[in-house]
Amino acid sequence: MINNPKSEPYYSYLIRLGYVFCNYSEKHYIFEKDGRVIKVAKSIYNNESTDESYFIERAAHSLMLSYKFPVAKIYNVYPKGEFLKGYAVLEEEKIEGEIYYKKDCAPSYLVQVLRLMQETTKIKGKSFGMMERNGQARFLSWKDFLYSVVDRMPERERAENRCRIEVIPKITESSFVFTDCNMANFVFNMGRLEKAIDIERPLWGDPLFLNGMIKSRNPYMYAFMNQEENSDIVDLYAQLYPYIFNATGKV
Repeated sequence: MINNPKSEPYYSYLIRLGYVFCNYSEKHYIFEKDGRVIKVAKSIYNNESTDESYFIERAAHSLMLSYKFPVAKIYNVYPKGEFLKGYAVLEEEKIEGEIYYKKDCAPSYLVQVLRLMQETTKIKGKSFGMMERNGQARFLSWKDFLYSVVDRMPERERAENRCRIEVIPKITESSFVFTDCNMANFVFNMGRLEKAIDIERPLWGDPLFLNGMIKSRNPYMYAFMNQEENSDIVDLYAQLYPYIFNATGKV
């Protein structure tokens, strides 16, 4: 996909307001002004799911900040029409530093990100499943959420994985779990992790799900984890991970 912010209907309006285009991600264009940045969806991703992700991101960042974790402060989320006609807008602080996009970047960077994600699992909750805009999730048990994920898998894989879920020990308290270890979501300064950004899809559940997610997403980071710990459960979580977002298994 070719990135061309000038083709977006909001580009000229934002430039007239004094914003400067500064970056892009898979789904968004990013503009800056006066030490703040705004994130706006590319037209192809301008839908309810993207809008909802902004509110979830605000809830996740606010929660992490309340526990003193290094994450960007989100100032506001503007619903469609409030800031831009037809588009929701997320406004947050601008974080200065370097971003390392490769999965196999320097080990020190991988370890710092891993440690942050592991530490955030100490944030506890009472509901289970994907975080929603109110900061909570909709399931009353971890297994109920996992069964809902299995129902999205190909039919030939469902029975076996439901049996594997049944033997998972009961979890009475949920943990805040990152579901994305993309290095583009972490800003460094002089070799040290400055802040996390774009935490828009966390879940409440088993802290071991973090291990499964990382095993599924980044083998270079997974190499720094204890791979013998509950390996059967971690393997199951790695297999389920692609289906927590949709039925296609595409993240």
